[in-house]
Amino acid sequence: MRCDNPVYIASAATWLPELVPLGKAVEEGLVDAAHQDLGYTSIAVAEGIVGPDMAIQAADRALKLSAVAPEDVGLVLHSSCWFQGLDMWTPASYIASRTVGPYAVPFDLGQKCNGGMGALHLATAYVSGGFTEAALLTTGDCFAPPMLDRWNMQLNMIIGDAGTALVVSRRAGFARVLATAAGADSSLEPWFRGDAPFRSMPGQENPVRVIERGARHAVTPEAVGSWERYEAGLLRTAQQALTDAGLTRDDISRVIVPFMHRGQGQAENYDVLGFPEERSLWEFGRRVGHLGAGDQFAGLDYLCRTDAVAPGEAVLLVGSGPGFTFASAVVEIVDTP
Repeated sequence: MRCDNPVYIASAATWLPELVPLGKAVEEGLVDAAHQDLGYTSIAVAEGIVGPDMAIQAADRALKLSAVAPEDVGLVLHSSCWFQGLDMWTPASYIASRTVGPYAVPFDLGQKCNGGMGALHLATAYVSGGFTEAALLTTGDCFAPPMLDRWNMQLNMIIGDAGTALVVSRRAGFARVLATAAGADSSLEPWFRGDAPFRSMPGQENPVRVIERGARHAVTPEAVGSWERYEAGLLRTAQQALTDAGLTRDDISRVIVPFMHRGQGQAENYDVLGFPEERSLWEFGRRVGHLGAGDQFAGLDYLCRTDAVAPGEAVLLVGSGPGFTFASAVVEIVDTP
């Protein structure tokens, strides 16, 4: 989706809790052998705060950094991966009422790790179409025990806590959205389900055994060729965004992919997309962990805070999530945040 009408990212912000050194977690016996050598050095671990409140912390900062008045925000999209503090309620409405007021239209997106990038894709179309002057996008998760074992819950990652936010505007910003794209390969859906039976209420699987579900699916005929299908979906969606933006990989200064790492010389997401590690944000991701739906928002914030990008440079943001869905965006830095 090429953005013929100007759409800008007015600001980006991140709220991070304490970073726990991986070595300390290993000493405490929290990290199994398979997760000790993925390349992480520390993980963001929150206590006493839920995902929506982390999102509000990030949103408040993003709104202050932007030139957008709260009353101009007509859409709030909140993305998350895990429990948001209460069953049967609407976190997006809570976040909207405490940041931009009661009249912005709020929606919760539940597409797990691809929720943030999916929100950017949807909000870009909404803002470009003139339905609102601006949109607030947030993510927030606390992957707390005992129901989740953040250190060993899934292959190729250790999960961190954070709140993140973007403000998207029709008027101005530090980055212009050139194009976005979304895609899917739902044949990969069983990787997070396996052969687990459906249940009538939450909380009956404690802890949640995602990695075991995947292991059971891995030995089925349907799992053959899964990594190749994942690669194809990731590449197809990223290439669509690049094509619509009129750019190639050579035009991209930095690429932000999910903060997961296979380690041991295996192909990483940035490898799949044709980028070396130094053009990725693994130097940041390895310090905070995989932030659920917030990796790309936090990554863009990090690039700006560290002056790692300059006006005229282009950044490719790529997301993926269980299901599997994919989303990408190409943004051009037009000003110093």
